[in-house]
Amino acid sequence: MVSDDVRGWADRDVADLDSRLIHALQANGRSSIQDLARLLDAPRDYVSQRLRALTDRGGLRVVAALDPGFAGHHVLTHAMVSLSGAARPVAEQIAEIDDAVFVSLVSGARPLVFESRHGDEGRLHEMLDQVRRIPTVQQIQVTTYAEVLKGFFVAESRTEITLDSLDERLIQALQSDGRASYQVLADTVHLSPSSARSRVRRLIDAGVIRISAIPAGGLSRSRLAVGVGVTLRDDAEPVRRYIAEQRSIEFAARTHGLYDFILTIAGSSSAGVLSVLEELRSLPQVGALENWAHLDIVKEDYARSLGLVVRSGSVGSP
Repeated sequence: MVSDDVRGWADRDVADLDSRLIHALQANGRSSIQDLARLLDAPRDYVSQRLRALTDRGGLRVVAALDPGFAGHHVLTHAMVSLSGAARPVAEQIAEIDDAVFVSLVSGARPLVFESRHGDEGRLHEMLDQVRRIPTVQQIQVTTYAEVLKGFFVAESRTEITLDSLDERLIQALQSDGRASYQVLADTVHLSPSSARSRVRRLIDAGVIRISAIPAGGLSRSRLAVGVGVTLRDDAEPVRRYIAEQRSIEFAARTHGLYDFILTIAGSSSAGVLSVLEELRSLPQVGALENWAHLDIVKEDYARSLGLVVRSGSVGSP
């Protein structure tokens, strides 16, 4: 039976609530329904209903991902590809490469962008050579992430921690379902629910994993995403402060190469995205912006192998 509260909310802007719900889960994928309802100022039953709709029919995934520094991936890059033919076949080939964590078809003269993570520069060059061998690839322009300022799968800080086989199995379970109940996780690794909860909290607090939401294909009628390359003409600090304070900027990195910053602006309307672009352009320190709309995200997969981590046994700050 549908309550009056839920029935009343069903008449409101579903797209806006879904967008805010996804954003909340990107910030903390394990937030309880009660906490989400309080944050969204919506009935608990309705929030639960919308979450089921997004995950069952909308393709939303909430998963755990290893922090790249913890996984030993210290070379993070963004690449833009110029082509002489159709972009999708090339995107699908790049998506098959393990080190590619994000591949997207975009607007503009370079119709394909990808992000990759590597243990060292040698691995990066191996991948770039592999991409260059694709017949229709004309040019790859690479920008290296010097510092990730915002990112749902990048920990704000890391502390030294030693993992055991139970930690590894918990991480693997959370990579499949980041919202799995502590009872389910406990059954998976043969612990009590309280012990499973304690271990998951320890992994999150140490910066080993982040648990966040990935929308289906990254895009929908209620979600637009625009990549932005920022070139500076003055001090970077005011731009950094603006990025930190702007909620619509979901990802940001200080970079060297083609740009000084690379950002992703996401919103439920083109007007909202445009407003952020205009504010960026108005900053005196910004010399130029280049932007590209994400049209179809072919791959977004930040779950990586635990092999390197398990062999090393422990991790500290890089």
